[in-house]
Amino acid sequence: MTEPNTDGNRYFDFELPNVGAGSETLHSATLAAEHEYVLAVLLRNHYCPLCRELVRELAGRYDEFATRGTAVVPVLPDIRERALVWHRRYELPFPMLADPAADVVTGDRRETAPDEFETFEPFQRTIPSLPGVALLECVDDSLKIVSRHGGPNPQDVPTIDSLLRRLDAQRDSDVAEGPEGIRADT
Repeated sequence: MTEPNTDGNRYFDFELPNVGAGSETLHSATLAAEHEYVLAVLLRNHYCPLCRELVRELAGRYDEFATRGTAVVPVLPDIRERALVWHRRYELPFPMLADPAADVVTGDRRETAPDEFETFEPFQRTIPSLPGVALLECVDDSLKIVSRHGGPNPQDVPTIDSLLRRLDAQRDSDVAEGPEGIRADT
């Protein structure tokens, strides 16, 4: 769920089942307390080869994110058991969340697509095609939405190098601003 706060910034709060590293349930406040940033990786579905490759690449380069104070958190729009397959198969060093849309069934018809998120649905609406990512800044015990990345085609997912450059640029801009948003170099 995203909610605007009084100063116009957007914050995001969640609590979801986790099958990866950490506790069985992951709350956004826990991430915010332990990291500077969170890279939420929204996956297309359980069978998506691009998503699987992206998660493997992130796992292989996780240390580069960790040294930047950033948690990597893939989110699968599927049931916990399928997310667990990913964790076991790829031995992920980070959390792996399950966030399937609640099924709404009318008669014999399913009203939600199988590849839709419940909690992360606001991000899914703003990213043209999955996989995609959302960069969240940890502020106190909340996650502030910084940016979303993804293109019109599934192949447009940002590379690991471009994600690291985006993270470095965000970190540099945070350092350059003083406590009241005044840039130190002005």
